[in-house]
Amino acid sequence: MAEDLDIQLRYVGERFNGAKLPLDVLADLPAFRDLIVAFAKELWRIQNADRQRVPKGFDRSMSFDLTAIEDGSAIPRLTWDRVTAQARLPGFADELQSLVDEAFGQVVSLVDNAANDIFPKALTAEHVRALNRFGSSLRDDERIEFVGRQDKTGNVVYLDSARRKSLITKVRETYVSRFEGTGTLIGVFAPSDQFIGRVTVDTQAYGAIDIGVERERVIAEFDGNIGGQVQFELEVELDNADNYRSVVELHGLTLIDEQIAAELARCNARLQEITALGDGWDDENSRAISASAYQAAVAFLHKRPVMSSLYKIFPTSDGGVLFEFEKNGWDLSVEFSPGGGVEFFGIEVNGDGDFLPFHFDGVNAHFIEQFDKRVGRDGK
Repeated sequence: MAEDLDIQLRYVGERFNGAKLPLDVLADLPAFRDLIVAFAKELWRIQNADRQRVPKGFDRSMSFDLTAIEDGSAIPRLTWDRVTAQARLPGFADELQSLVDEAFGQVVSLVDNAANDIFPKALTAEHVRALNRFGSSLRDDERIEFVGRQDKTGNVVYLDSARRKSLITKVRETYVSRFEGTGTLIGVFAPSDQFIGRVTVDTQAYGAIDIGVERERVIAEFDGNIGGQVQFELEVELDNADNYRSVVELHGLTLIDEQIAAELARCNARLQEITALGDGWDDENSRAISASAYQAAVAFLHKRPVMSSLYKIFPTSDGGVLFEFEKNGWDLSVEFSPGGGVEFFGIEVNGDGDFLPFHFDGVNAHFIEQFDKRVGRDGK
């Protein structure tokens, strides 16, 4: 049988000298337990992607006992109750213990990252509720140390009122993200008694999404074009798992004409063709195109579909994808590495000018901004 899993928190401050733990601070302990449980549930779902829910009894199996308050300020010692876990979920005790241990590590990382202004995009409602309660009684000169857990400099990781405030104010259940690309128009709705209508677009990233559009515009531009391709620029609300929630703001929505749609289809077909190549496609040591390079190439293609007619698309020997094209007197290249990174470079066609590769982590806003500055947003 595995050893009991103990977690120790050290409360540092004058109020805690002599192993004293004031009653108002005791509320921290169930909140801390709830935070660990929230992370443990998330880990379980990741490890069991084929199951929609955690097993019945999972929450109750995450039982902790306050087994001691040790000296050296007040150090509550929390012991995970293995017996209760075995009773609630027979045969799962070892797996649950591993989840609890890993979840505790994630709590520590969350607090440690907050000290360096690094925050998750969003957390679940369960995480946020527990964070709102954990450490709520701390005063400005007090902190909770995670005994035995050090940061990169070797100092013990701790939560104080400043870090707690940063977490609570920066972390939410959802976040807003820019979303642009192309999709297929699959529905229109223009009620006569409302100013705002709706178009429904099938997107590769989030499936069908509804976009509010003025009724007159729905009728004039989109009615009768079901099945047509559209380009959109939106701000969307996503949850902590990057699942789509809603459209926050519409920045642009236009039908793509048939010629551009045909060129976009040509480029998509070319990407499919070269992605089907296996290792050694050049009869030497070439590698098959990686999934990350393909996904980055597709994302780029659908952000600027109007440029599709210009692109010549090739595989690279290391497993990447290369777009070559001419624009405004320049011979330009966009290369997607096997890891999904991007390089953008070019030379003048009838001159000596060139610009060295710009490097980007992916098809992000910074890359698109630099691309538009150099190339523009149209295909003319």
